[in-house]
Amino acid sequence: MKTKRLRQYSNKQRILLVGEGDFSFSLSLARAFGSATNLTATSLDTREEIELNYANRKANVEELTRLGCTEIHGFNVHSMRLAPRLERYDRIIFNFPHSGFDFGSEHPRRSHQELVRGFLKSSKKMD
Repeated sequence: MKTKRLRQYSNKQRILLVGEGDFSFSLSLARAFGSATNLTATSLDTREEIELNYANRKANVEELTRLGCTEIHGFNVHSMRLAPRLERYDRIIFNFPHSGFDFGSEHPRRSHQELVRGFLKSSKKMD
């Protein structure tokens, strides 16, 4: 298989994509590589929640599946090393860390910081 690159990513790397919304970023990598067999795309939301919130999600995931991507729903960044079907990765990508909207919170920024802190602690333990 010929090496295909997209900036700092390559089809030879095992890539874990964390916190996907409509899976469009995963799909863009898969299309650039011509395959998604090296990708594992994850979402905190269930498949049903994503289909309600993202119009393109179903088509994106269907194409990713056809290209060989592994898809995991209900994936919590605070406990990544405990997740089933995970292996060693060359790259872990968390493009848009967001803890959701908590309108009752006095410190919404703190919850985002805790999310990123939890992700960093959990991903460090994946070695």
